Amino acid sequence: MKIKLIVIGMLFCSTGTYAQNMFSMSSLHPADTLRSESQEQALRYPSLRQASVIADLFGSGHFDSKLNGKDFSSGKVRTARISSFFSVPISSWNGNVIGATIYHNEQFFDIREAGNQLAAPRINTGNVSKSTLGLSLNFSRTDAIFHTPVIYSAVFTGLSDNLSAVRRFNFNGSVVFPLKRTADEYFSLGALVQIDPSAPVPVLPVINYFRKLNSSGLQLIIDLPQGASLKQALSPKAWIYVGSAANTYASFYASGDPALPKRFSYNTIEFKTGPGFEYLLGKYVVVGISGGINSIASARTIAKGSSYDDAFIKTTGKSVAYGEFRISLLPF
Repeated sequence: MKIKLIVIGMLFCSTGTYAQNMFSMSSLHPADTLRSESQEQALRYPSLRQASVIADLFGSGHFDSKLNGKDFSSGKVRTARISSFFSVPISSWNGNVIGATIYHNEQFFDIREAGNQLAAPRINTGNVSKSTLGLSLNFSRTDAIFHTPVIYSAVFTGLSDNLSAVRRFNFNGSVVFPLKRTADEYFSLGALVQIDPSAPVPVLPVINYFRKLNSSGLQLIIDLPQGASLKQALSPKAWIYVGSAANTYASFYASGDPALPKRFSYNTIEFKTGPGFEYLLGKYVVVGISGGINSIASARTIAKGSSYDDAFIKTTGKSVAYGEFRISLLPF
């Protein structure tokens, strides 16, 4: 039986947006998936779709920042994002799959009522937009150890704010053991290793659990470290869901201020929680809307060459409401 995995990048996701996630979800889903099942898997897991464009609008929220442990700045910020990715399967042979993902993320920051506690540097009110580009090369292999299925994966990602220079390289490697697979239930367990300066921990557990809870189409989807949800079918082409999903974002800066490093990045870990709706248009196009609460678990500014624990600016912010619109392409 020929095995086929549709490999795509983050994020993560989502991410999505998930291609930009510090943890790429590209190879953390069932790799023992037949080509005929790829659309069903992609409906279940948005990070397995061929392409997506996502627009997010966030409410105004208060923030406080510390620079090297000292009170630095506070104020209000309203954020918007437009993210997109496109996945390209490159080759597959004997349980091995290679793919690539190209993505772009545009972030818009509207800073208001900025208050500065230090003479320098200073945060100014106004609008700022930052663009992040990414390219991921993904490899996945399905094998067996002592007759036990195992999935190996490696994801190499380059991030930039333009087309002239790479600002950061990330690596994700995972080992996942599919432990149960039936028509109504799937369970796998493993670990994900991250080589990424913005990652708070180098290793994360990988837990993927899916179960059909009843005959009316209610599904439980646990997809850690990315998120979890309950999903209910309204018809063969419409679904509602409620859940929480983790996403990470990075934007890159250059500064001529002597109080700041010459190059640095602003990195956030965020959780979106709330309900959503998706509808399948035709055979390959999925549109969706969602909303709820967006919480920032971590916001750190890191100098080039430094790590998460060495962040020179640490920012905290209150949870805000968000709305999202998404249009995606299923594998074809």
